[in-house]
Amino acid sequence: MSNKKSHKEHERKRREKLEARANIDAFRTQLEMKIRYRFPELGEDHPAVVAEMDAICAAGLAEGMFVLGKMMTGIRTEMGVNPEADKGSLIGAIVPYVLGITVENPIENGQLDNTLANAAEIKTPLQVKLYFDNEVRNQVVEWVKANNYGTVTARLGQPIVKLPNVVVEFKKVVKDPEFQHLLEQ
Repeated sequence: MSNKKSHKEHERKRREKLEARANIDAFRTQLEMKIRYRFPELGEDHPAVVAEMDAICAAGLAEGMFVLGKMMTGIRTEMGVNPEADKGSLIGAIVPYVLGITVENPIENGQLDNTLANAAEIKTPLQVKLYFDNEVRNQVVEWVKANNYGTVTARLGQPIVKLPNVVVEFKKVVKDPEFQHLLEQ
């Protein structure tokens, strides 16, 4: 009896490994295609791209980052809004830019950092903060709910959505400097 259980457990683990490998391969392929067609100036072998792609895959973030990229592309396409270009936890990373999570090319802006380049330093689940104008943040959260990107809950009064190994927090940006300090706590 235990041989059958052992064999089934072995097969289940093997399938999980194969599925994880397929997800990583799909992530790499999608990223390479986006670079090739949308950002050919970067090149697939750019050291920052390679380092981040390897680290994201090693940390188990490939699926969550891919889903986050699809979510942000949907928000941008259907709602016509972007997160704040100069705020957020992924500013300076090239892979989120290629995936459409952030809006400014950190290489062109001289803001490239190693946020996602070292798998050993990435804490999982990855905590991502996206800042939206106060006027649209709640609409973005409703769009995320309506399009089934996960259950939106709250953490310390801020809406969050949990993706595979990635937690996204939707933060407000108040344009009036008189009230900005209230949101930066």
